[in-house]
Amino acid sequence: MQLLTTDVFAEWFASLDDASAEDVATSLDVVERLGPTQAAPGSRESLLWYEHPYVSRFLPTDSLAWDLEAWGCFRDYAKQVLEKLESPRFTSRLGRLGPGEAHRALHAIKDIRRAADPRIRWTLKLTGDSLGLAPAVRPEDACAEVRRRFLDALDAAGFQVADLPAHSLALRELSRRAPAPAFRLLYGVDVERETALFVLGEWLNRSYYGDSVRRAEQMWRAFLAGRLPAVERAPLR
Repeated sequence: MQLLTTDVFAEWFASLDDASAEDVATSLDVVERLGPTQAAPGSRESLLWYEHPYVSRFLPTDSLAWDLEAWGCFRDYAKQVLEKLESPRFTSRLGRLGPGEAHRALHAIKDIRRAADPRIRWTLKLTGDSLGLAPAVRPEDACAEVRRRFLDALDAAGFQVADLPAHSLALRELSRRAPAPAFRLLYGVDVERETALFVLGEWLNRSYYGDSVRRAEQMWRAFLAGRLPAVERAPLR
């Protein structure tokens, strides 16, 4: 996959010290090596236009920051699954299924909606077993369970079983919270052109307060439309 950057990203990268530049370059290298068919671990589409320093700094794995990061990745995947299962084509197919196949498909969809409901997720997180419900599973296990039920629903409806593509045309965020200082990279992947554009990089600390996500999305849309000024290859050291 071809890796490009905006001039803004290149300027930010050039200002980094050697250790930080190496960390950022490693993140870019991961995206490049995985290519358009696999998303970088920990990357997500649900971007926050502002992150308070309390949430941004690295905390233990049972912290709010960790939970928000994991929930964002899971929510992105579950949302893509539900968009497929609620599409007109799939809904039309459900009406032509026999009772057994329809029940199987609808049961899978119901379970996915429940797993993706933030109210249930955070109620479980805050109350544990006090509601008599199963404790929340680990994020990676949750994604695997949603994937299993998604494929089961497709199979019940008679579609060829296939997983979701790793990337849409939405802007993505890749965060590094440990070791300090924490930073995030905003980038997009154009699968058809096999190109990734790193739009912005920024520190997640008390000096940050702005609308970087909105700015990055505008630049990404301009790139897709062929209106972004010249870009350059990723400035790896």
